[in-house]
Amino acid sequence: MISKETVRKLREEVAFHPGPMLSLYVATNPADPNVVDYAAGGKHKPYVIRAKDTLKALGVPEGLRRRVLDRLEHDVARGRTRALFATEDTIESYDLNVDLPVVDLAHGEVEARWGEPYVLPLVLALDEYERYAVVLLDEERWRLFEVYLGEVREVADAFRAVDPGHWRQLAEAKPGTPVGVAARGGSGRDKFDRRMLAWTHRFYRQLAAETGRWLEQLGSERLILMGVPEETRYFEELLPKAVRERVVAHLPLPAGGGRVGEAEVLRRAEEVIEEVERRKEAELLDRVREEGAWGLETVLEALQQGRLYVLVMPWRPEGEVWVCPETGYVALDADRVRQVCSGEPERADLASSLVELAGLYGARVEFVRGDNADLLNREFGGLAGLKRW
Repeated sequence: MISKETVRKLREEVAFHPGPMLSLYVATNPADPNVVDYAAGGKHKPYVIRAKDTLKALGVPEGLRRRVLDRLEHDVARGRTRALFATEDTIESYDLNVDLPVVDLAHGEVEARWGEPYVLPLVLALDEYERYAVVLLDEERWRLFEVYLGEVREVADAFRAVDPGHWRQLAEAKPGTPVGVAARGGSGRDKFDRRMLAWTHRFYRQLAAETGRWLEQLGSERLILMGVPEETRYFEELLPKAVRERVVAHLPLPAGGGRVGEAEVLRRAEEVIEEVERRKEAELLDRVREEGAWGLETVLEALQQGRLYVLVMPWRPEGEVWVCPETGYVALDADRVRQVCSGEPERADLASSLVELAGLYGARVEFVRGDNADLLNREFGGLAGLKRW
């Protein structure tokens, strides 16, 4: 899993490397027959041949080409996409279980640049995918998982600060009624239940504080609670307000309880994550409808005037624009560029131009996919944004 330190290194070191640098994006999904030829015993990788041709056409030095191709040929692919950045001295590679925005590897398997670092597709993916935390509440022990970029990792030392004896006491103390509700009985039983309820309340408060600290350490913006519904709801109420606002879903305890494996946690979490992300996209488009701008030409102009603080675009917008080589001004029509440019306009890729303009003018990029992308194209002209003024 890509750590926060890896993200920092990518943004602060790789992105600002003086170059020349090879930036290479490769589709490496082992389940795709176009990526790995299992008829040849799984040893033949068509994308390596494509990468070889691409690097030669770019004029990448022969020694560097050999080292990169050797890495692609012999390293086991551990995801659907590999991003690789190489110079004469170093090679940095990142394997991801997700697709990347802007680049369309499904139809080409490889995209490469030689010169300035081209980290944009990877950085956009790191920004687009949220870090989720999953707390699994089980009477024997609680567990914490981090879910990010299609991967899951259990945080092994989470909740270790809690006295192991408290878990046993919690299991023994639970009344037959839901957590937080005292059972009815004789006066002696009532006193016992009230004491145990107060103790349980304090114990859950301690776990809530631990959860908040871990979310800050992991950088998780969204939280999923997994367990018996009465317990997850009770626990949510005891979370600090800033943490409670990050809860996006409650899931039932899986078969196997506290012994469930990481793969099952990931499977269940990803179903919820997909729903949450699409819902957030739909809410964003609702905001655009009320207070935003839309349409390719309108958004391009507003973006270059610094009037947008959010740019909403499809995962992989298709098309071309015209750019003034002197000023960088971008428009859909070459004649429009000629009006403000003394040189002859040049063609450029729409997707790359959009994200570069967003970075230049300080607009955050938000992507929409699936039905939301269809809605963006159908009702908003394929591009939209939220205005500063």
